[in-house]
Amino acid sequence: MNKLTDKDKTGLIAKKSNAPLGDAHELFVKAILMRLGFEVGSVDLSSGPYDIFVTAFIDFKKNQTKVLKVQVKTISGNLSLSAGSRGGIDRKYKSSVKEYSYTEKDTDLIIGVDTETLDLYFLPGRCFDIFGKSISKTKIKICKNNWDILLNWNDKYLNSFKKNLLAKNSK
Repeated sequence: MNKLTDKDKTGLIAKKSNAPLGDAHELFVKAILMRLGFEVGSVDLSSGPYDIFVTAFIDFKKNQTKVLKVQVKTISGNLSLSAGSRGGIDRKYKSSVKEYSYTEKDTDLIIGVDTETLDLYFLPGRCFDIFGKSISKTKIKICKNNWDILLNWNDKYLNSFKKNLLAKNSK
């Protein structure tokens, strides 16, 4: 029986070094967020530190919003917090000179799409400094399908969220 989590039935994704999977996940995230009522926009330049724009609520009751720069990442076991190391099927890198880590300055939020379950993991930029180049999805369970992050994008909520994330990962 076919399942929503099936992938690469044609072999195209493997032939293209997983690039179509990333494109599909980006469209998937946009569709889910639109279905939830968030405003979402595309970024035409694919080489930057973010893929889409999402309007989050600073104060939901007062309809105060902020446009976030969001990077969409594919997760199998770990959520990568860096980019620039994979050059695609037709490129070869001799060093990690083009690799960079995401920072809160350039990327407000990373949304990871779990390839096995299609769950979404929301990691705010203010939490990037907790981890190195990647983090296991088991350590960011509080990020899983956590729409509250987009409904409470304010200092009080985000600081509390970061504190909880630190507490869960200091054990």
